[in-house]
Amino acid sequence: MVNRKRLDPTESAAALFGAKLRKLRDKAGLSQAQLAGEVGYSNDTISKVETAAQAPSPELAERLDAHFGTEDTFQELQPLAAKEGIPIFFRPYAELESTADAIRVYDHVVISGLLQTEDYARAVLRPGQRPGVLEQAIATRMGRQEILRRDEPPWVVILLQESVIRKVVGSKEITKAQLGRLLELLKEPHINISIVPDEAAVYPGGGFALFSREDEPDVGYSEGAGSSGHVITLSSKVKEFRRLWDMLTHAALSSTASEALILEVMESL
Repeated sequence: MVNRKRLDPTESAAALFGAKLRKLRDKAGLSQAQLAGEVGYSNDTISKVETAAQAPSPELAERLDAHFGTEDTFQELQPLAAKEGIPIFFRPYAELESTADAIRVYDHVVISGLLQTEDYARAVLRPGQRPGVLEQAIATRMGRQEILRRDEPPWVVILLQESVIRKVVGSKEITKAQLGRLLELLKEPHINISIVPDEAAVYPGGGFALFSREDEPDVGYSEGAGSSGHVITLSSKVKEFRRLWDMLTHAALSSTASEALILEVMESL
């Protein structure tokens, strides 16, 4: 109870979520570590959610409601809290990402946000951001990665242009740690990361993603200039994305060769 961050539940939906969580946890006589163990999350996640430093995931909200017997209280607050820190233009993408059974992403500028370390994300997001806004954006990006730790996570396939893993972002140390993170993620059965060689004869106009849900048509997302993007639902356009994805996949290195190249680049830093 000493030196705890003061919470103002009127500040934001995330702060209200955190204040309710702290009140119920205190009433139950549980430490953050004890609650984390009982709901199957890390102590760090519970701490950050409670202090509004990280948006809660839908799964955490559901487990908290079940644990405290609060019906849908946390589940109703979760979407509001999750939207905070996400730019309006990016919210459709975040919604697709959080509900998809399979996620396919091609990135040609930086390593995909779903795979980023906190330091790498800070370096990517820092330009032009005020400190308070920056930290909220980083926390939101880290919170998006909760989907990778679900009991039933989505199938995630990431294609990265070779130049992406060779680009030094922030510093050599930050980039090296990020590449190490990619190698760790490659060990996960539901994550595949492949490298598209720079000399591959496939030339996408920009980054894009495909999202799949059972018994529903695929949805595409096309990156745009100036921090913008577009959800693509027109079947003919989605088919074009699929064809481009197939060409990129065919041109990409094998999983083994991709892993070896990432390791080679990491060790050269």
